[in-house]
Amino acid sequence: MSVQALSNTQDSNPQNSDIMNSAGSNAGTIKNDFMTLMLASIQNQDPTSPIDSNEFVTQMAQISQVESLEHMRANQAMSMIMMENLGIVQSAQLIGKSAMVPASEFTLGEETIEGKVYLESAAQELEIEIKDDNGEVVDTIVLGPQESGDIAFSINPEELGLPAGDYEISAKVTSGEETTTADTFIKAPIEKVHFVSASGVMMAELGNGLGTISVLEISEVS
Repeated sequence: MSVQALSNTQDSNPQNSDIMNSAGSNAGTIKNDFMTLMLASIQNQDPTSPIDSNEFVTQMAQISQVESLEHMRANQAMSMIMMENLGIVQSAQLIGKSAMVPASEFTLGEETIEGKVYLESAAQELEIEIKDDNGEVVDTIVLGPQESGDIAFSINPEELGLPAGDYEISAKVTSGEETTTADTFIKAPIEKVHFVSASGVMMAELGNGLGTISVLEISEVS
């Protein structure tokens, strides 16, 4: 189990310094170039038609604004790096715990898999259909009448006589003469977390065949 992140989040101090130096260098270069041009203009001005000093004052004010914007940009970049590092530290605490996430497919081994169904309203009958990788129903867990909210269930391979393999579940909700489906969630261990710098999203790699998902999709951790 490990935490992975791109190199730009593993040692923030050198990069923070580079960002500030770059901002100062860019703004300083602009100001130096302007001063050079201004001095050259003064030295070569026509004595009979001197350069308007107000124009230089206005341009100097604009240069100062550019310099301020450069430093603001650098500060924002530093803040983003700090947020990334904080996110990595916080997400590292998830490793080894179990996450309940939206899922309808999973890989079954010898251990019992826990899950839940979310019902928006009460149901007269709730059933969990389990299908194999060929799409055939191999078992049905009857949960009976249920109130709205989260309804827990478990899939015990020994009790149900299910061999190891890939499966799919579907929650069938009966209310009156209407049968619909409900959202299902499955619990799985968090094996690894890593940060995707391009999208700014922390991802979690889960067991039980659930693959990699955004940590934002985790509904609960235990």
